[in-house]
Amino acid sequence: MLDALIGGLGASVPVLLRGSRSDELTTRFVNVWERCLALPASDVTAEPITLELNEPNFEDPTASGTKRAERTVTGDDLGPLLVSGTQTITSALIGAQRGNLLMFHAGAVSHPVTGASVVFVARGGTGKTTLSRTLGTRFGYLTDETAGITLDGSILAYPKPLSIRDPEVPHKVETGPSELALVQAHPAPFVTKIILLDRSPDDAPWIEELGLLDALCALTAESSSLAALDRGLHRLADLIERIGPITRWHYAEAADIIDPLAELLEGAA
Repeated sequence: MLDALIGGLGASVPVLLRGSRSDELTTRFVNVWERCLALPASDVTAEPITLELNEPNFEDPTASGTKRAERTVTGDDLGPLLVSGTQTITSALIGAQRGNLLMFHAGAVSHPVTGASVVFVARGGTGKTTLSRTLGTRFGYLTDETAGITLDGSILAYPKPLSIRDPEVPHKVETGPSELALVQAHPAPFVTKIILLDRSPDDAPWIEELGLLDALCALTAESSSLAALDRGLHRLADLIERIGPITRWHYAEAADIIDPLAELLEGAA
């Protein structure tokens, strides 16, 4: 059994690893969450989460009549348990920073020398993980899921495991950034550009610049708890004014925009 402290988005969440197969769970969990385990503890802390991996049909004789903690993820298959665990941990960290940060459904990478960072905002299934994985072999991996931005434009890293599709298994596979040889993020990343991703199978790559109102509407739709942030829309508008206009990148495949994104990062540095 292990009690771990996961860091991300400037917050921390205790994770309790339990069950009859806790040793197996612990070994894999520590591998895939290595970078978040290495982040310093925060005063902003979420309620603990329990991950419990058991043998099939396992019955704990000591648990009769015992109510499980509210945030408990259980299962007898390690892969899906880790996927569900990642979702629960992410939700807890977002909840802990509700009202404190600008948070977007986004991937982000940083220039490893300067810390200049690009945040690519998109709904699920649009290619954030693919872009983070590919760009992260050259630039610092910050996150593939949720970008947390402070009011001065700093990015609070969340280098979580990446959920990778494997044709050999029926579920996504949680994979640590070090296992994918992703570059360590700059210790003080800051946002220099936010782009919106719009993936369509028939789209030739093209870029449009959005006016302020359109940008606010598009980013609000992909934000987490913006309404809980004091003067949230004003602060988002201030950030846009500071970093320059928001662009929307239309594309069919991630490979279509890898090189332009890399050039954007190099230029921002």
